[in-house]
Amino acid sequence: MESIPFLHEGRIFTIIYLEDLAFAEVRGILDELLALDAFSAEIQRTQGYYAINLEDASFNVWVHQLDVIIKRE
Repeated sequence: MESIPFLHEGRIFTIIYLEDLAFAEVRGILDELLALDAFSAEIQRTQGYYAINLEDASFNVWVHQLDVIIKRE
């Protein structure tokens, strides 16, 4: 596993991943998570993982605070 800091929408996220990801994929995943309010403490207590589908790929994504773990399906 590797991790990188990633600035998006004025927040710094830590992206943890196994396979290489394109910046567009990371931005798309973060946009989906922000739309779902995935970074609120209340949501994080109840949500397991997110299945996110972008144009060409599907991902399973786990969120803990501002850490985002991404696994390509």
